[in-house]
Amino acid sequence: MAGVAAAVGTDPVTLADLLRVASAPGFDRWREQIRRTGGCSDPIHLSGTSVTRDARTREVLYAYSTAEEPGGRLRVACGNRRASRCPSCAWTYAGDAYHLIRAGLTGDPR
Repeated sequence: MAGVAAAVGTDPVTLADLLRVASAPGFDRWREQIRRTGGCSDPIHLSGTSVTRDARTREVLYAYSTAEEPGGRLRVACGNRRASRCPSCAWTYAGDAYHLIRAGLTGDPR
């Protein structure tokens, strides 16, 4: 095990924990949530249900529940603009701010 840990660059305890998490049911969905949040360091954890109904017939068009998500929660990016709190989200918003300022200065309607 020490040879594997050295190859990965981490200690055996951390490697064992990583392997336990990666082999757990729901890991692929958890990994997808992490990827979708863009690596947010402090994601918001949502739980509950949502139902979309047709306004006229009241027929259920779509229903979602976090019960099937890993840990019963849906993770979404925090959206914090301060790099000291979340570098990943701050980077996203820095790009948005650049385009807003550029459009305002040049009169570009994009």
